[in-house]
Amino acid sequence: MPRSATPPVRPDIFLSVDDFDALSRLVGDMPGEGVAGLLQQELDRAIVCAPGDRPSGAAPLNRWLHYVDSRSPEPRRIQIVLPHQADIDAGKVSVLSHVGAGLIGLVEGCTIAWTDPSGAERRLTPVMIEDPEHPADV
Repeated sequence: MPRSATPPVRPDIFLSVDDFDALSRLVGDMPGEGVAGLLQQELDRAIVCAPGDRPSGAAPLNRWLHYVDSRSPEPRRIQIVLPHQADIDAGKVSVLSHVGAGLIGLVEGCTIAWTDPSGAERRLTPVMIEDPEHPADV
């Protein structure tokens, strides 16, 4: 008798109260499908942290981070932003993109299995969240 495949356990994600509220307002008016639906699922399982309690290695909104993707060994530097702030040429990736929704709240070194727009699985891992006081040399 074949076993049913269980979905992989996703790593914890940590969001500040402010980020959680902003993202909840963002997806609250959208249909629960596509990337908005994926982001809503992440919000439903997020650990919401009081100011100062979010782990420093968790990917917040508006902070530069470096991540690796199972499609390319080269790290990429992006900033996860709200949709109206997105500018892919400047490295500002919308939280409503597949990469943005997959990385938000994820802790450095943790990998998440995530789907891309084609439905294929990819693995995303933040490798460094930049300290705003000491940004990385680019």
